[in-house]
Amino acid sequence: MSDFSIEYILNRAGDRYVGTNASAGIMQRMRGSLAYHPYANPAIKEPSPPPQLPTLEDVQLPMYDWLQYTRYHPPKLQRAPRQGPAKRTPGRLPRIPFTPAQLQSLENAYKESNYLSAEGANKLAESLDLTNTRVKIWFQNRRARERREKREKDESCDSTFSSNASSPEPEINVIV
Repeated sequence: MSDFSIEYILNRAGDRYVGTNASAGIMQRMRGSLAYHPYANPAIKEPSPPPQLPTLEDVQLPMYDWLQYTRYHPPKLQRAPRQGPAKRTPGRLPRIPFTPAQLQSLENAYKESNYLSAEGANKLAESLDLTNTRVKIWFQNRRARERREKREKDESCDSTFSSNASSPEPEINVIV
């Protein structure tokens, strides 16, 4: 138990400690022998003994619940039970995946043109029973996927090319 814990401070013997820890030894020595003190003025008579401090047996300390809690032992609080299967932003609908038929129609429309006009997006959304926003976002994501795949392909080609360029080509000696 450390000198700074609440339990130690509340349960230590009151007659041994008065003031700071530095004064503890002085108080014990003063109680033990009051005959000589190195800095005492010889003209002054011996002081009367200090009053006896009450011990823990004499004093009943109240126990507070909050004294039992620490950073590593927090109180148990009642929590509301979780409702619903997953966390979602309030007001947001659950994710509904596209059906294979919807994906096929969207891919076919994308092959015709990477960008949709407002009228084309409305028609496609109505025919697939989707919202206009979902169709537009699908097209944005599809364009982003195509750019990412192209960049990865270019990077793999560049790394293949650079590894071939760094290796020395064999010399061909033709004797004529």
